[in-house]
Amino acid sequence: MVQKPSGAIEISASVTAPRANMRSRITAPVGRAREQLGRRPFLKNVSIMLSGAAAGQFLSVLLSPALTRLYTPQEFGILSVYSAILTIAVVAACLRYELALPLLRSDEDAINLMAVCGCVLVVMTAVVCAAAFSFPENWLRLIWPTELHFRRVRLYCALLTIGFFCLGIYYVALYSATRQGAFRAIARTRIAQGAVGPLTQIALGLTGFGAPGLVVGSILGQSTGSAGLLWRQIGGQRQLLRAVSWKRMRTLARRYIRFPLIASWAALIDAAGGNQLLFLVVSVEFSPRIAGFIFLAERIAARPLSIVGTSILQVFVSEAGRTVSTDAAKLRQRFYQVTSRQFLIAAVWLTVVNIAAALLFPIVFGASWADAVVYLQAMSLGYLAQAMVLPVFHTLQILEKQSMAAAWQIGRLTITVTTLGLSAYFHVPAPWAIFCYSSAQALACTILFMLMAGSINRLERVRR
Repeated sequence: MVQKPSGAIEISASVTAPRANMRSRITAPVGRAREQLGRRPFLKNVSIMLSGAAAGQFLSVLLSPALTRLYTPQEFGILSVYSAILTIAVVAACLRYELALPLLRSDEDAINLMAVCGCVLVVMTAVVCAAAFSFPENWLRLIWPTELHFRRVRLYCALLTIGFFCLGIYYVALYSATRQGAFRAIARTRIAQGAVGPLTQIALGLTGFGAPGLVVGSILGQSTGSAGLLWRQIGGQRQLLRAVSWKRMRTLARRYIRFPLIASWAALIDAAGGNQLLFLVVSVEFSPRIAGFIFLAERIAARPLSIVGTSILQVFVSEAGRTVSTDAAKLRQRFYQVTSRQFLIAAVWLTVVNIAAALLFPIVFGASWADAVVYLQAMSLGYLAQAMVLPVFHTLQILEKQSMAAAWQIGRLTITVTTLGLSAYFHVPAPWAIFCYSSAQALACTILFMLMAGSINRLERVRR
């Protein structure tokens, strides 16, 4: 055996010691962060959801310049009208029974309620299909932004039916995964959605599919991950399928009957009172080109905030489903913590985007999209208010105050229709009409925040 000189040992130690110190300096903060997240489950789950959402949104934004060069603002306007119709309709896909899934403690009850959702979804899809194909074509021409050929009408009707069914399945899978706290799996679907949708749209755009290519890509992007989430919930527990029974399904359907009786139609009103109605009105009253500008502004400015808010919403709903009956004080604390921080994040983000948009929009998306900056500025106030309440949007539903939620939704729709109607009647220029609409949305969201906060405060006083 040959021994190394002692000097070599000293040199080796002198080289490896700084490297070890460097590794420890790098890994120590990561370890401390993991330790802190381990002690704070809510923050840990939010960070998981946000990481997936941020990655998915980054992919979507990264691919947006390619999309804006393959498709015209008018074609994006067509996508905005299709998305508006689908978004309004799909909230009733399962008659809101899916919102009750996080409230269930028993796996047997959960699988039976999922079966209820599945049965309802099949029936509602058939209703939407019949309504779409029997919808008078002359009525469709009033709201559709471009001239429609008969075959193209049938194509969009079929795509609406397919999108309705696929997105309905995704919502059932999403809330089932939320119930079980499968936030890593949900985060992975966000990443996949951010890639699949734009990549499909780019591929179809290169082959000349036009606006239908945008619609097909949107459907695939929104529903990606449904099978994986469902398999995670059911695939490893196939014995649960034997627990499904018509008797238990009927019992649960009656137990949560307020969701379809009140929450479902109220959600339809809420969707109509939100930004979806704006796209329909703008495409008819002004032009599909302006609708395309607003669609891009929403994609760049509001979509990241929406993804952040939705990510927090899933964790908030999961926790609130447990604390609403056991710890009202914790629910109240979490509500104010989430809304205050989301407001700050949204304010900073929108400020940065508005400053950067004037310089970068024409360069990044092409000269034909330069006018989108004006509509981004006009919509920013509404985006700020919507971002603040989104992470806690289902609070009234969790508190089973569906009547109060329905009253607010009717009020918001009234404000929205009145604002847009007056703008059209007095021929207000498009940017100012959009700003008036944005201000109306901010007012409605402020009222919703006050209603949710008041309900939580009353619940805490009752539980003391």
